[in-house]
Amino acid sequence: MGVDRRGMNHRPAGLPAGYAGTYAPSGGPAAAADVTPPAPAPAGAPTRRRARSHGDDVRAWEAKDRIERLAAEGRAREAEDAARAVGALTRADRIPYADGGVAALFDGRELTTVEIHGPEVVDVGFRPETIRA
Repeated sequence: MGVDRRGMNHRPAGLPAGYAGTYAPSGGPAAAADVTPPAPAPAGAPTRRRARSHGDDVRAWEAKDRIERLAAEGRAREAEDAARAVGALTRADRIPYADGGVAALFDGRELTTVEIHGPEVVDVGFRPETIRA
């Protein structure tokens, strides 16, 4: 769609209304308001994600220790449930095909972070930012 010097949109010459990126305005008193802004966020919803803090990292390391302790004690089901609760992939999950993706992975005994490069999965050691704690 063409734009003039004042920034006003104009339909390209020779095209009928409602064609090639143009639209037919709605009728009624709000004909100029064809496009409406998005609805406001619900009350109490955060408007921005907060930055990760040292406390978040401490909680992540504590969650890792708890999950691995459960696995070492032979409580595999509880360890897997705890790993899923923090957002880690487990043995039952399929690893997504991604290029440059990072995920937490619990293999039944250790919670670690993996980088996913297409079909290749590389263990890079635990990174606390990869889980929800």
